[in-house]
Amino acid sequence: MTKLYIPVFSLTLILSASLLFSVQPMFSKMILPLLGGTPQVWNTAMLFFQVCLLAGYGYAHATTRFLNVKVQSVIHIILLFAVLFVLPFGIPEGWLPDETKDPTIWQLYLMTITIGAPFFVLAASAPMLQRWFTNTSHPDADNPYFLYGASNLGSMASLLAYPTIIEPMLNLSGQSNAWMYGFFALFTLVILSAIIIWNDTENKSDKTKKIKEHIPSVTNKQRLLWLFLSFVPSSLMLGVTTAITTDIASAPLLWIMPLALYVSTFIIAFARKPIISIPQARLMFDVLFISVISLVVLTNDTYMNPFFLIGIYLALFFSAATLCHLKLVHLKPHNKHLTEFYLFMSAGGALGGVFNAIIAPQLLILPIEFAIAVALVIVARFMTSPSKAVSLETIFLSVIRSFIAKKEDRKNNNFKVEQILIMALLILFIFNKVLPDATYFIAGLITLTLLFLRKTRITFAVVSLILLSIFPLRSNIYSGDNIIYQSRNFFGVIRIIDKENQRILMHGTTNHGMQIKTEGKLALEKISYYSKYSPIFDVMSYYDLHGEDNQKIAVLGLGIGIMSCFQKDGRSYDFYEIDPEIMHLAENKEYFTFLSDCGSPYKTILGDARIKIKEQPNKGYDLVLTDAFSSDNIPIHLLTKEAISSYLSKTSDEGAVVLHISNRYLDLEPILTKTASELGYELLGHAKYPPKSLNKEEHQYFPSHHVILTKSEKMKSFLRDRNWTNGMTNPKAKSWTDSYSNIIAAFGSKITTMRLKEDIKRHKAQP
Repeated sequence: MTKLYIPVFSLTLILSASLLFSVQPMFSKMILPLLGGTPQVWNTAMLFFQVCLLAGYGYAHATTRFLNVKVQSVIHIILLFAVLFVLPFGIPEGWLPDETKDPTIWQLYLMTITIGAPFFVLAASAPMLQRWFTNTSHPDADNPYFLYGASNLGSMASLLAYPTIIEPMLNLSGQSNAWMYGFFALFTLVILSAIIIWNDTENKSDKTKKIKEHIPSVTNKQRLLWLFLSFVPSSLMLGVTTAITTDIASAPLLWIMPLALYVSTFIIAFARKPIISIPQARLMFDVLFISVISLVVLTNDTYMNPFFLIGIYLALFFSAATLCHLKLVHLKPHNKHLTEFYLFMSAGGALGGVFNAIIAPQLLILPIEFAIAVALVIVARFMTSPSKAVSLETIFLSVIRSFIAKKEDRKNNNFKVEQILIMALLILFIFNKVLPDATYFIAGLITLTLLFLRKTRITFAVVSLILLSIFPLRSNIYSGDNIIYQSRNFFGVIRIIDKENQRILMHGTTNHGMQIKTEGKLALEKISYYSKYSPIFDVMSYYDLHGEDNQKIAVLGLGIGIMSCFQKDGRSYDFYEIDPEIMHLAENKEYFTFLSDCGSPYKTILGDARIKIKEQPNKGYDLVLTDAFSSDNIPIHLLTKEAISSYLSKTSDEGAVVLHISNRYLDLEPILTKTASELGYELLGHAKYPPKSLNKEEHQYFPSHHVILTKSEKMKSFLRDRNWTNGMTNPKAKSWTDSYSNIIAAFGSKITTMRLKEDIKRHKAQP
């Protein structure tokens, strides 16, 4: 009979974990369109899931401490049964955030009332079922931690299946229904597991009483270490996720990649025989840390292949999380304290979510959470094994002692070399603003020398912390630009920079508009993506020559309001903007003057453009332009079939919808061509590259890629004369909808590159 124990408990835990981890990207995708598609949606969602996980582990620990296993099983089955009545889950009708407030609390509340109960009972399953297993007569009952590996295997399978199988095959409604049926199956398996412990013949409680006096108690130091070694990987995971989703897209695939690596480190750490040892994990982290630092210090990472950068940062994260989790498992207690161990482990994970989703956006203007977490890994790296004394303060005191060393230490040549190099690095840091860029190369050589010497852990720790304090901020602080405004909110990092003769609005890593500075004022010349060398200039030229009187134009994404300078008598603009801070900056004459000085009547509408434009009357606009970016990421919900259909319903019979799709990472044109065809439209596209003959002014005019949907044959003919062509197609491309998107199929920039090369050839062919 005991042969069935492991299969039943393992299958139950695998299914529980699969449901737990599939609901995370599923519900986050549901809620994403309501919050502008910003990457912060996932961080906030992860905060909710981690806190809910902590609550579930707390419930498991409390019932373990005060109730016997049979009573606990009855209570848990009753809770699972109650949850059946709230399935399938979905977003309640009419739920929208308040545009004037930070949506974090609104998102957390919505998630609590919709998926809070199912997630809570699922979260408790892993520690609770392991506790049940320890009360059986199975030979492995005294070491149930291997079942946590089975749970993580289910988590990993679910995470890998979501973007590759579940998301491409099922829409969100189908996913929610499938999840409900999975929950029914879990309910059955939990009952079967409860039957096993009720019918087991051996009285484990008597056995536990006999050995209780030999079980070591848990110290507060151990509990703090559990918290610390759980907090760091959690923060790392959220930090690296923000880094890779900011410019590409906030989508399940890019959420899942770091989360899957995070789960895989648990699988490795909790395995009976881990495939990676602590010394191997230390070496792996050292090599990758040195590699990343070398890339940041010795090169300009702005021009690196983005997928290579993503890969190496994910590899660094994996090595760091593996090291922390191996050390965490090395400190695990006797199974009597199993639920307490998991409780503190989940508390550390929740603290990581609180830091990245709540504290960092409020207190850190720049997104340096990942660098801070990596610095904490340096501390974790030098923690001794549990058989020796563990003292965090020793690490920090050693830094001070390194500069007041004993005489015999000062006589050591290696020590002198390290001291000199550390001082040189600090000097370069202090004077870097007045020194040429070559100093970064010198700093890089010093860095590599110090890290490869590594005669003492002091050197490694000191140099690593210095570098992590300096170089992740290099492009933000130490570039020599004059930053006149800087802030951070739910929607990202915003900076206004004065550079040479330009004033630039930066959102994340991407230029969101620029204005030329002249003596004493700001000029109104249209530059960047809106110049006479841009596709949007062609569209507006048509409206200048052939458009109706009293034109009304909707612009989804305000930027700095440069579109208002496409003036014509009777033309007015409605600007839709989700970020109130962007609206404030664009309308503030101290920063930008396009809206105030160009003279076009305009109205700003606060809120998600997709939602707000639905409130307008049909056929009320002559043109709808979507120009909404979060850093370099175009929110997916603004590009779906339903979204474009909504835009088209708001345009006149001879009107048009224009989509700005410039992107370094995704080829969106074939997807939009397919969407246009399904909606009964012929899509035209064009990408323009400013002529190189502009010489000194070249940096003011950016290449851009636009597509247009219109029924107007006159407009299409006009644009074809200006080198617009039919939309590029791909036989494998499928239109995106509100319940389906497949970002894997869109990776690459082949079509944008091809269109830009064609435009460059036209420049060369011209006399």
